[in-house]
Amino acid sequence: MKKPKVKQIDRYLNPVAQIFLLCQAIYKVLIAGRGFSKSFTNGLQVAEKVALMPRSVGLFLSPTYSMIYTKTLIPMKAAWEQHLGYIEGIHYVVGKAPPKHFAKPWHKPHRYENVVTFWNGTTIVFGSFDRPALISGGSYDWSICDEAYLIDKDDYDNYVIPTMRGTHTSFQNIPTHLQQSFSSSMPFRNQGDWLLEFYAKAKADPRMYGFIGWEPNAKLQLGSTWMNREVLGDKAILSMQAEMSEVSYRVMILNQQVTNWGNLFYPALAAKHWYTPKANDRVIQIPISTNYKRDARYDVGQDDYNPDMPLHLSHDWGTFNCITIDQQYPKEIRVINTMHVHNPKTIDDLADEFCEYYLHHKAKLVYQWGDKSGNNRQANAKLTYFEQFSEILRAKGWRVVLKKTGDIEHLERHRLLAKVHAETDTRFPIVRYNSKCTDFRIAMESAQMKDHKKDKSSEGNSSIKPEHATHYTDAHDYRMYHALKQYEAKDYGMDIYSTNL
Repeated sequence: MKKPKVKQIDRYLNPVAQIFLLCQAIYKVLIAGRGFSKSFTNGLQVAEKVALMPRSVGLFLSPTYSMIYTKTLIPMKAAWEQHLGYIEGIHYVVGKAPPKHFAKPWHKPHRYENVVTFWNGTTIVFGSFDRPALISGGSYDWSICDEAYLIDKDDYDNYVIPTMRGTHTSFQNIPTHLQQSFSSSMPFRNQGDWLLEFYAKAKADPRMYGFIGWEPNAKLQLGSTWMNREVLGDKAILSMQAEMSEVSYRVMILNQQVTNWGNLFYPALAAKHWYTPKANDRVIQIPISTNYKRDARYDVGQDDYNPDMPLHLSHDWGTFNCITIDQQYPKEIRVINTMHVHNPKTIDDLADEFCEYYLHHKAKLVYQWGDKSGNNRQANAKLTYFEQFSEILRAKGWRVVLKKTGDIEHLERHRLLAKVHAETDTRFPIVRYNSKCTDFRIAMESAQMKDHKKDKSSEGNSSIKPEHATHYTDAHDYRMYHALKQYEAKDYGMDIYSTNL
């Protein structure tokens, strides 16, 4: 009888990713550019845990559940199938109870909505940092954290590290047991600098810490997207370079740390202005699933959204429609959310999405701010943009009050907001921004000055997402300038908007 022929299949993984996979340090960090194959590599990390620690339970962490399901899980599945032949439904299941013939993990989950289970009992629990309290309380054997630069270090320390205590003594002699892995794009200005601190820790204690991808002052970074040119091809990377700004290319492709961003439009904006809400028991009680649709009830925290207070909306109109959403307290304005729609969706779609998200809001009062172009009627329309948006809200039970609108000279916005962010003038309330608004944050921290004006070139650059261009920043400016300018002229009382309806 002839022996069956074994077909050899070549699989490729760039050498830097291979080194990262081989690292057995308890804490290990990969900083790498877009298209580097970070998610694919995370999939191979999971496969390693499946092989080495059957019946173990690990955490897979991300800024949001949506990011896991729409961006990260797809290339991870590809890694499992292409490199190991794992097929969903046969070797593993996602978001549902596993078949009875699957081995059981040492610590069996109570629910399976955000869980992946492999045939040998190895289990992955998904954790999201927009609801960090759900992470605490369990026991895990390992963790993998994706796009870690978007995660608050205090949240990681408080909610994740105490859970890394193992589920069974049989794993104790495995070198990578209790390993905590981080993969991330280059930290963006004020976000994620804590990851780069692992570089010095790895130099001092390479047995405990591993770090690869970034070297201070190096011209060629090992985490550069170019390190994956065998997969992407030169054409793809060069096409990115052709349309990206110099700063974006250096950060996102060359994986370089850029600390001097030129003439910033918001020069005093700092990490302290961004807050991460503290979760409470009410959040924990809301069920989640693989296809859950988030609404404002998830946002009720100790220092975040208040359903009993009015909402302030500020618009930027155009083919890309966006709003900032905030609430005003006696001594603070808190930007709690942002929303946008892409063409071909319209103002009506944005209004409907707002109403759906805040369906359970109790104080159904909206103050409306924004660009003066919202007062114009377009073509044969009977309503202005402001009226078009507000009519949909009113039809769904909201009261809408149009506040002061209008353009502001760029240099004047720049001057006033620099003073507000500096927090040295006690006449102004402080301004805080929810760190979950990542697109808005990128837009704010990227905004530049050019010829004494805000540089708006990003809005016409096809390589920059509209939500990362200056649209959101304009909506922000209209609201903040018109609300805060008055404090400069006179020492007003802080409670200029009553929280009572």
